[in-house]
Amino acid sequence: MLQFQSGDEAAFRILVDRYKQRIYAFTYRFLSRSPEAEDIAQEVFVKIYFARDTYRPAAKFSTWVYVITRNTCLQAMKKLGTKISINDSSRETDLEMLETVADTRAESPSEHALNDEKAGKIVEALDRLPESQRLAILLRRYDQMSYEEMAEVMNCSVQSVKSLLFRGRAALKEYLKEYFRDES
Repeated sequence: MLQFQSGDEAAFRILVDRYKQRIYAFTYRFLSRSPEAEDIAQEVFVKIYFARDTYRPAAKFSTWVYVITRNTCLQAMKKLGTKISINDSSRETDLEMLETVADTRAESPSEHALNDEKAGKIVEALDRLPESQRLAILLRRYDQMSYEEMAEVMNCSVQSVKSLLFRGRAALKEYLKEYFRDES
């Protein structure tokens, strides 16, 4: 980013290449698999491009990027409506959503269908969470951020992050208890 600030346009392309997958994945999950997620991820990079003069290396660059991404997602949610719901045509198999470890053997068709159904239930449960709890769970689970990084991105205290995670996990457990009750 410092190279880009000093006028090296190629450095911006490197930043985009380095972060595009993570930013898209985050916006896609945070916006409940909305088809607009790709456009919003691109908007994040436009904002980064025009905010290059305001970046200061006091915090990690990735934290700064996630703050911009979070704010852009929240703005998009306001524009698109308070809650973006999952529509059946945009549902995709998302096995990473499952809390199970991937098996090296091939799935049978019935296992594949069951895993698709489980992934859908998890996505629905995540959608039911308040924005702040969903954001905390996504940052921790999928972006592996520390509590301190999450607090910076979410603009709150570490204790608030821990509280949001606790409440979000408890709510997910409650939402999913009926569906996963037979599993150990």
